[in-house]
Amino acid sequence: MPMSVEGKNVVVLGVADESSIAWAIARAFAEHGAKVHIGYQQKFFSRVRLLLVNHPKVRGQRCDVLNPEELAAFFEPFRQDPIDVLVHAIAYGPPEFFTHDPSDVSAEAFTQSLVVSAHSLCTAVRYAKTYMREWGSVMTLTYQASERAEPSYGMMGVAKSALESTVRYLAVEMGTRKIRVNAISPGPVETVAALGILSAFQRHPQSLNSRRSAIFEKAIRKARERGPYPDEFAMLSAAWKHFQSEIAERCPIGDTISKEDVAGCALFLGSDYSRKITGQVLHIDCGYSSSTIM
Repeated sequence: MPMSVEGKNVVVLGVADESSIAWAIARAFAEHGAKVHIGYQQKFFSRVRLLLVNHPKVRGQRCDVLNPEELAAFFEPFRQDPIDVLVHAIAYGPPEFFTHDPSDVSAEAFTQSLVVSAHSLCTAVRYAKTYMREWGSVMTLTYQASERAEPSYGMMGVAKSALESTVRYLAVEMGTRKIRVNAISPGPVETVAALGILSAFQRHPQSLNSRRSAIFEKAIRKARERGPYPDEFAMLSAAWKHFQSEIAERCPIGDTISKEDVAGCALFLGSDYSRKITGQVLHIDCGYSSSTIM
C-alpha cells in the first residue's frame, strides 16, 4: 500500500496567502507529486497570484464557498479527472467572537461564523462528491478549543465544535461511497489569521485586561518590552512567538507546531495508509490537548 500521493488530484480550499496552513498543505502535496488545485476568494487574489507564479505546477481558481456559481464553475472540470483529496481550510470569526463574553456575542456574528466555519464543509462536499473517486479523502482544520473551553479563543471554539460534529456526520454519509472525512487539530500556528486574534484583543483594551485573555496580555507585554518594532505586525508576530513558547512549556513534548507539521498529517490523510480512518480528529499539538502540564 503506497504512502505516495504522487499523481493524486488534490483540491485545497481556503488559501489566503503564503502564511496560511492551507498553502503549506497545498505546497506539500505538490512537492510530493500530486496535482494540486487551490480555491481562493477574490479579495486574496493579489497574494495568491504570486504563489501561483512562483509555483507553476499548482493551479488556482476563484472559489468562494458562499457563492454557488463560483463553486459550480470550480468543480465542473473534475468531471473528467476526479478528485482524490479535498482539503477544507475555511473559517471566520468576527472580532467580537474573541473579545466579547459569550453572552454578549450577537446572533448575527454567531450565525455568520457557523455558516462559514462549519456549514461550508457541507457545502464543499455537496459540490465535490459527484467528482470524487472511491477511497477519496476529505479533511478540514479545527482546534482543541472545540473540546474544552479555552477562554482566549472565545466563541470560535463553539464553531469548531460544530465543525467536528459535522465531520462525524459527513463521515457516515460519505462512507457509503468509501470516502473518508477527518479533521486535523493543530496546536497554535502563526498565520495572518492567528495574528488577527491578537490584534483584536490589542484594539479592545478592556478585553485584553480581562481574565479571559491573560495569556495574550502576557505575550503582548513581553513583546513590547523587547521592542521597538518596525510596525504592529512585527510586534504581534513577536507576541505570538511568546504565546507559542508558553503553550510549549505545557506540552508533554515541549515544542511548538509549524505549518509543515500540519502538512505532514495532511499527506498521511491523503495517502492510502489512512483509507480506513474516518470521522476522527487528529491532534498535531505535542500532546497539549491530552495532557497539559501546569
